[in-house]
Amino acid sequence: MTDTGKKPNSRKSEDSPRNRRLGNRAIGDRLRQMYEGVVDEAIPDDFLKLLEEAEQKERDATQPTGGDA
Repeated sequence: MTDTGKKPNSRKSEDSPRNRRLGNRAIGDRLRQMYEGVVDEAIPDDFLKLLEEAEQKERDATQPTGGDA
């Protein structure tokens, strides 16, 4: 077995706390951009129809049936 002289747990200069913060900030910025893009998209008509049908079924299930009182 040959030893390359590198320690498996040695920290590289790229792993500095400052560089990690910058990387995390870049990731956060990109995620926000993606999220805003999704939020700004229009909801497809078919999906809105499904939501309306589901809400109507829920309303129908929670209304009293008006049976013998």
